[in-house]
Amino acid sequence: MKRFALLLASTAFVTPALAADPVYEEAPAPAPMVIEPVATTATWTGLYIGGQAGVAFSGDDDGARFDTNNTGLFGNGTFNNDDNNAGFIGGAHIGYDYQMPNNFVIGAVADINYIDAETNRSYTTQGSTFTSNSEIDYLGTVRARVGYAMDSVLLYGTGGLAYAGVDNNMTAPSGGAFTGYTFTQDDNDADVGYAVGGGVDVMATQNISFGVEYLYTTLGSNDQTITGTNGTNTVNFTSESNDDDLDFHTIWAKASYRFN
Repeated sequence: MKRFALLLASTAFVTPALAADPVYEEAPAPAPMVIEPVATTATWTGLYIGGQAGVAFSGDDDGARFDTNNTGLFGNGTFNNDDNNAGFIGGAHIGYDYQMPNNFVIGAVADINYIDAETNRSYTTQGSTFTSNSEIDYLGTVRARVGYAMDSVLLYGTGGLAYAGVDNNMTAPSGGAFTGYTFTQDDNDADVGYAVGGGVDVMATQNISFGVEYLYTTLGSNDQTITGTNGTNTVNFTSESNDDDLDFHTIWAKASYRFN
């Protein structure tokens, strides 16, 4: 009986103490963090501007001719052709590319360039020399581009219009065997043609790309002729390319800023 009374007394003291203890609820789990996906594939779609610089060169092209209306009159002479010139070319470009879902890329680009290229030819006969010079002052192109993108690498072909400012100059002797001759000049300024080629662009960042491009450019016929007469005989010195075209090759490096 005493044990039962003690048990009741203990329960009376312990129960209020337990009731006084605070009840802690478990904190709710934190909301999941949402991370925006990061683009891992480069896109070539967008406007871009930049610059390019490289070298332009032409092949050897024996293209000088001397004619008379009297065979052998002044026909024995020496030709000199200096067509195998390499010079600096550089300028600026602007373009736009569109990348299709199948990774094919189509676009257009226009550029304008300073070019240091010229052709010199001469013919010496009877101690007198005829000369011709063609110098390209500037070169521009407007071209289409079609390529395939492999993430940050773009392989492409290109082709379109080429135009240039060309200065043609010829000189004729005024004495020696040609004393008494009057000369007139007829030249064809080559200034419109086409350019075709290809290249590769690499996207260093989403906005910066670098590339290398090759172009073959032809500016059409570029014949120049000086005709001289003394009233009895007529002589003609003609400077021309064997293929009748002023053409050259260009290899340049490019850098572009892309507004993607």
